[in-house]
Amino acid sequence: MAELNRVARCYKCGAILQTANPKEVGYISPEIVSKYPEGLLLCNDCFTNERFNIQPTEAHYEESYQSILETVKQSKALVCYVIDLLSFEGSFITKLNEMIEGLDVLVVANKRDLLPDNIDDNALLQYVEHRLRVAKLKVKDVVLTSSHTNYNIDLMYQKIVELANNRDVYFIGASISGKSSLISDLLKRYTNTTSRPVTVCTFKNTDLRGYKIPLTNKTSIYELPGTDITNSMLSKVERAVQNQIMPKKAIKPRKFTMHINKTIAFGGLSAIQLLSKEKTDVTCYASDSIEIKLKSMPGDKLIETTIHKGNIKPCSSRFTSFSQYDCYDFQITEEGSRDIGILGLGWINFTGKNQTFRIFVPKGVYVYTTRAKVIYVK
Repeated sequence: MAELNRVARCYKCGAILQTANPKEVGYISPEIVSKYPEGLLLCNDCFTNERFNIQPTEAHYEESYQSILETVKQSKALVCYVIDLLSFEGSFITKLNEMIEGLDVLVVANKRDLLPDNIDDNALLQYVEHRLRVAKLKVKDVVLTSSHTNYNIDLMYQKIVELANNRDVYFIGASISGKSSLISDLLKRYTNTTSRPVTVCTFKNTDLRGYKIPLTNKTSIYELPGTDITNSMLSKVERAVQNQIMPKKAIKPRKFTMHINKTIAFGGLSAIQLLSKEKTDVTCYASDSIEIKLKSMPGDKLIETTIHKGNIKPCSSRFTSFSQYDCYDFQITEEGSRDIGILGLGWINFTGKNQTFRIFVPKGVYVYTTRAKVIYVK
């Protein structure tokens, strides 16, 4: 499997930490590294000048959300799990997968319209099914949809009716998945043949609310509130930048050839540098509003010259110094078509041949590598 190694940096000044030379920038005592291998480390200079008591926090689900899913388990209802095809890693949530394990699940892979038109739907289905197998999540079926273009909405409703088999249905998913848009689109086509109205209900023992749509005289479709994603680029930038990095139409692949120490900039927000000697052809996938450029400089220098400068757009006023960035190294050990992605921003595709990439992202933004999502029909 590919190896991800975080490059240790001073939490205050951002210098890459080293234990070899006390006179060089970023020096830290080896004893400190050994004692706190998972801690938030400061270089010796920053530790001397200022002391911090910083404790990283972990994202967690509200107890009320867990309470609702317990009700779903007890009633053995059908779960419609909405996943964002464009940002799969941000909407396919490990903890949520564990909570619905053993239930009857229909996976709705949404936002098909934002991927290039000439991608094979069967290949996309195979990708989703592969990710489900890796996560050991057994499901009843998978359907590709688009709430924006109404793609497969009728098929989704047909599968819901078939699989529900006189049981309640619960729509769940991340806030970025487009779940609410699917519900709204479903309501436009929906014919209520029961004596009960469509209502907004408050879930038992919680203050959370969602649609309650009669399915039969005794069963309903419920929409649960979306779960928040705190490690996406979308959660780190201001609304104006969010609007730029969220695609409004099908994204167009952009191709580059990378050589050692050349770096691809995703706007003034993130950068991916090739550390390996062998050249690598990469295809970039991101919103057309994001400028993607190949630069002949290391990633740290590129970030320093682009963040908050407007040289490459978009930039965010929330990131003004290199110390606000995390740095990761990906060593790709798998062969074949691979992706490296920045959650909420985009990804690159390439052929794996033991390369090492260095990725620079704002602190707390998730980076990942998987087998290729996109396969074209020739």
